[in-house]
Amino acid sequence: MNKPLPIDHALLDLYEQHKGEPERMSPADRDKLKEAWALLDELLMDLHMVRHGYAHAGYAKHLDRRIDAHCADEHVAERLRALWQ
Repeated sequence: MNKPLPIDHALLDLYEQHKGEPERMSPADRDKLKEAWALLDELLMDLHMVRHGYAHAGYAKHLDRRIDAHCADEHVAERLRALWQ
């Protein structure tokens, strides 16, 4: 499995534009972004679980490190975190 593309503003723009539904994209874009989109979905679901108390503080710290590692820069990471505020 290839490493997913880093999460950047362009991916977040597409995610918001298509309301998180990859089926709304063209098949070519969907195939190209499949792994990055899945990672973004996973991180957003984990943020949801942390913010609603379904995960402990240690997992929240782990999630913060994962978000920082997969985002292109700190501005993208802040924007990703803000999607669930």
